[in-house]
Amino acid sequence: MFTFLKRLSIANKIKLLTIIPLIFIIVLSLDIFYISYSKKTQLDTVKQIVLLNSKVSLLLHETQKERGASAGYLGSKGLKFKDTLSKQRVLTDNRIKELNSFLNAFSIDEHSVEGKKLMDKALKDLSVINNIRPKIDSLEIEGKKAISYYTSMNSDLLDFIAITSSFAHNPDIITDINAYYNFLMLKERAGIERAIGSSTFARKSFAPGMFVRFSTLVKEQELFLNGFNVYGPKYIDFSEKKMNSQVFNDVQEMREVLLSSDGKEDVQFNIDSGHWFKTITNKINVLKEIDDYISNEIIKEINTLISEEESRMYSLSSLMILIISLTIFFIVFFIKNINSFIYTITDGIEQFMKYLNKEINEIEYIELDTKGPLGDLAKMVNQNIDTINGSLEKDLLCVGEATITLDKMEKGYYGCRVNSVAANPQVRILAKNINRMLDTQQRVIDDILKVLNEYTNYNYLSVIDTNGLEGESKQMVEGINGLGQAITNMLIENKNNGETLQDGSNQLLKNVDELNTASNDAAARLEETAAAVEEITGNISSSTQNIAKMAKNANELTVSANEGEQLANKTVSSMDDINVQVSAISEAISVIDQIAFQTNILSLNAAVEAATAGEAGKGFAVVAAEVRNLASRSADAANEIKALVENANSKSNQGKEIASLMINGYNNLNENINSTLALISEVENASIEQKSGIEQISDAINSLDKQTQINANIASATNDIAVDTSNLAQNVVDSTSTKEFRGK
Repeated sequence: MFTFLKRLSIANKIKLLTIIPLIFIIVLSLDIFYISYSKKTQLDTVKQIVLLNSKVSLLLHETQKERGASAGYLGSKGLKFKDTLSKQRVLTDNRIKELNSFLNAFSIDEHSVEGKKLMDKALKDLSVINNIRPKIDSLEIEGKKAISYYTSMNSDLLDFIAITSSFAHNPDIITDINAYYNFLMLKERAGIERAIGSSTFARKSFAPGMFVRFSTLVKEQELFLNGFNVYGPKYIDFSEKKMNSQVFNDVQEMREVLLSSDGKEDVQFNIDSGHWFKTITNKINVLKEIDDYISNEIIKEINTLISEEESRMYSLSSLMILIISLTIFFIVFFIKNINSFIYTITDGIEQFMKYLNKEINEIEYIELDTKGPLGDLAKMVNQNIDTINGSLEKDLLCVGEATITLDKMEKGYYGCRVNSVAANPQVRILAKNINRMLDTQQRVIDDILKVLNEYTNYNYLSVIDTNGLEGESKQMVEGINGLGQAITNMLIENKNNGETLQDGSNQLLKNVDELNTASNDAAARLEETAAAVEEITGNISSSTQNIAKMAKNANELTVSANEGEQLANKTVSSMDDINVQVSAISEAISVIDQIAFQTNILSLNAAVEAATAGEAGKGFAVVAAEVRNLASRSADAANEIKALVENANSKSNQGKEIASLMINGYNNLNENINSTLALISEVENASIEQKSGIEQISDAINSLDKQTQINANIASATNDIAVDTSNLAQNVVDSTSTKEFRGK
């Protein structure tokens, strides 16, 4: 890889050097562009969700009015709200069509499975509306059930709006949607209040259980208004301005009339239900104006964010294109400029070489107007052109003759000499030194040839004289003399070594035979050990897997225990809810008991008055007696219900205590399971380390077994070598005995 990069041309190196940051710039720009595009796409989705919420809000507004008109119609036994209800149903159907049309163009299931479930449930309830309406028209359904149907359907739509805040990642949009949801919940409670009030004023009294529901709705509206003020402080000025309308005071006055009855069934309301419906509808229409204002403000804010993201995208795109264009322009410009300089220098050096090689007779200066290494190189070539033009001819002649002489010397001829005189002093000295070297070398060569001829005939007694010699020539002669002496020493040493080698080879043969036997025995024992270690490794691996399964089972038990603890907590919560409801029932029974007591007092007073009236009051006395009996039975029934409620309250408290004990038990179980998990983890880690150690031992034994096999083979081969060595030692001794040398 590095060799390939080194071989690249300068232009390609510059391209490679610039392409890498260019690619980085492009990738970084695309990544930033993609992030901005993702934000814009997410904001577009949130915008569609908010638009869908506005469609849902429009439908809620109409279903709330239809609920109120239906409640008034049922409460008046069909005497009122007939025309209003008919017109309202047309408006509701139009809003349902608008919602279905929007949902056909926008698939909610692509963004939220939970939202899809809630919307499908609401649409399913809407599909049943045509079955409910005939029952309302024929008075076949109770007002409470009719209100419950519309309320359940609206609750699903409001729950859908509640989860839409999860689609937004911008904290301001999330806060705005939460404020919008709280306001819609406020408006929904106002719609339910309209329905209950219409039914109550139509029937001139509260239906059973409706007073508690009505008072609860009033408090819930206050809670949701507080929640709206917390999440939407920027909408408070507009909402307060709208809520200062007189219609809110009118509704509050009629509301006070309903609340002042304290739920008593004998209280008669003289307010016209149509007047109540019209007044609170005007109030809800004002709330709808606030509702529309909030949704429009949210959409404006989202549009602003989308515009900012689009501007950022366009700015990034323009900046990216500009940076890439400038980078490519400078790359092309610099590469083209550098290539031009290189080609100019290359042409100048090529002319210079042709001139030196006599291919051309004239040479021009390199014209290059630049700084740095390329400019310095051009100046250096121009200076050399001036220097060489004067004395190149003489130097070339002398160098040519010296080249011929050296060429002959290289081929082994030392009789030729350099006779030309160069203009360059260095060249002249070179020629003189070459001639003197040839003289000395020729004399030395003659002496060397004489001695080497004697060495060829295995006579190592002659020595070359080194007087007058220096440098490498002297070293070469001394080397040849040393070679003769070294050969002599080698022959003496070879003779001694041959004799020693003969003695050692015999001992080596004996030792190698013993090594061969021991190596084979060790190899057999190591094979048995390796097999045993492999079996132990398999057992440890199986134990490690079993421990992992135990850890998995313990983790599953922890999950089950946590689920049990959560269920126990839910049981405690349910018990608390039951206690609240039982307390409410107990309060209602107390009211019934008081009513029975008061009725009994009234019946006694009636009996006294009847007795005073004489014969004319006998019939009235019978009625008073029956009323007293009825009051007595009501009191007895109230006491029995009270006893049952107290018993239920006691059982609920016992259930709560048992659930608390269950929670403590689950906590202890979780602590024991966690301790067990810690122990299993330690055992598992130890097993893994043991397995790793056994595997290392197994690997070491297998490696040692292989090495032992190799040693056995080496021992066998060494035995053969020892035999050959013994024969070779005998040959060395015999051969040195035939040579002539000093110290033989």
